[in-house]
Amino acid sequence: MCDNPKLLVVDDEPIVCQACHRIFSRQGFDVEESTDAREGLSWAAEGDYSAVLLDIKMPVMDGLQFLAELRETKPDIPVMIMTGYPSIPNAASAVRLGASDYITKPFTPERITQAVRQILVNHSTSSQAPTAVEPAPCKAPVPQAGDCLFLNESWLRLGADGIARVGAVFPHSRETSVRAVRFPPDGEVVYQGLPLAELMMADGSSVVVPSAVSGVVVSVNELLKGDPSILLSDPCGEGWIASICITRFEEEAGNCKPRRVILLNTNDSTARSQCKKLEFLGCKVYPVEDPEKLISMMRLDEYGVLILDAASLGDIGPELLRKVNLEAHLPKTVVIGSPDCQWETMYRKQRIFYYAIEPFADDEIVDILHTAFRSQSRAHRRKSHRKAASESVGGIRITNRNGHKVQILGAPGLLWRNDGLGRQILEKLKDRILPTTITVGHEDIAPTNVLKTAGAYDCVIVLLAKDIGRLPGSLVRDTKAEYVSESKENAGKVTTLVVQADSDGGRFVGLDDRVTEALAEHIVREMASY
Repeated sequence: MCDNPKLLVVDDEPIVCQACHRIFSRQGFDVEESTDAREGLSWAAEGDYSAVLLDIKMPVMDGLQFLAELRETKPDIPVMIMTGYPSIPNAASAVRLGASDYITKPFTPERITQAVRQILVNHSTSSQAPTAVEPAPCKAPVPQAGDCLFLNESWLRLGADGIARVGAVFPHSRETSVRAVRFPPDGEVVYQGLPLAELMMADGSSVVVPSAVSGVVVSVNELLKGDPSILLSDPCGEGWIASICITRFEEEAGNCKPRRVILLNTNDSTARSQCKKLEFLGCKVYPVEDPEKLISMMRLDEYGVLILDAASLGDIGPELLRKVNLEAHLPKTVVIGSPDCQWETMYRKQRIFYYAIEPFADDEIVDILHTAFRSQSRAHRRKSHRKAASESVGGIRITNRNGHKVQILGAPGLLWRNDGLGRQILEKLKDRILPTTITVGHEDIAPTNVLKTAGAYDCVIVLLAKDIGRLPGSLVRDTKAEYVSESKENAGKVTTLVVQADSDGGRFVGLDDRVTEALAEHIVREMASY
């Protein structure tokens, strides 16, 4: 990103100015705000801004008049129109006056980040200036051992200006190799827990990589295009997949955890080798050489895994483990044995997670860590009954904590009361203690009916499943769909959420349970935060 990029936000609603400041200041922008159009125009004409974010409906001077006067002195500065009342006449007028794009309110952090980054890239390209948003390779954050945060197998490393590198550590056999990687395009919005990339394996299978964080894709790892095997050989280093501009880290940080490992090995040589391998796999390692020190670490539950090297401890190992089990709440314990270890039976009598024979030698440790740290999805499979499966849901209505009435209209066959995505949405609304009313059967999601429904609600969310050229389970938020193509005020209340289809009767039975749960979480967040 260029040095000290500046944004000017002009909107008579202080809450919008504050939201923009919060979103972009985390990304390294210097953000200035004005709730007075005349004042904002003076600042825009005299200041040196990378872009202006401009409300279209303001007292004294509206956005179109502001833009017309600004163009007399600043014909080239990128201007993003923000409006709660999208209409074709306003959009056409804004384009004639040189607006770069428009965004409807309320907007998500991902949508406005995506839009602003895109207009800055377009402006840089058209002016032949260095890009204002793409970090130069030499300035990209240098990976450091031990600073990975994991969401199951996916990881992220925080960098400067709200940019994170994202990748994954997958279990694999020696016979497994990656043939190719399907990357997300630059500028695409990705969501935590939903698909980021896809690995095409040499045996014909494929593996979907979920994103560890929500945000906008800034760049992808060009090295993997030439040598995708790096993703397995150096998963937390040169094998990163994409750089993402984070948009919801405060909300989502609690879902990502470091992989904390206690390594008990009294042999200095093998301990160094094991520690290096664990750090290579993104773990935060706490080496312990003195067995008595382990007993004193009473808060062992702060760590995820205890790795105990049996060969280095000899015959004191099983008794040590028994004492620690009595005095502390142990994390999952992995005992590293050897082919001729005489204490295997004694170890197995203790509370251990896994007994492994030289797992560092054949990379079995990757599989062990994957299993030990993989969280169990809250979503549990239920037996499908004909009566439950046939009970489709066309609409879900709530009044959220902001006092706003929100309605979801699902495409026919997409939501089911006791199964799949529909059940997950209803359970999460219940968890948030949000009173819910459902419409069993089908709702009419034709544009005229949607706009009519919007007249009775503060927000209407239309949920669709389509082939949009993404990985199954991917989510796209669209506020410029056919429902807002008409010049009606109610159109500004409509948001379309499109899920990449991979369904059986609309229930997405082919999706991983965790993907379905993540989809439900993002949909419920949309309903609750309006």
